Amino acid sequence: MTPASTRKAIAANIEVMGELLLDAVQKVGIADEAISKGEQNQAIGAMHNIEQDLEYALALYRAAIALHRAGRAP
Repeated sequence: MTPASTRKAIAANIEVMGELLLDAVQKVGIADEAISKGEQNQAIGAMHNIEQDLEYALALYRAAIALHRAGRAP
C-alpha cells in the first residue's frame, strides 16, 4: 500500500468508528433518560445492539492500528 492509500484507509476506519461510537453514546443517553424515569425495560431496550457497535468499533480501531504499523514496517 502506498502511504496515501494507507492514510485513506485509516481515515475511513476512523470515520466509521466515530459513527459507531456516536450511535453507542446516543443509545446510552436514551437509556439513561429512560432509567431516570423508572422505565427499566425501555432503558435496556435502548441499549440493544450496543455491544455489537462497540465490537465493530474495536475491530476498526485494530485495523487502523494494523494499517499504521504495516505502513511503517521496513
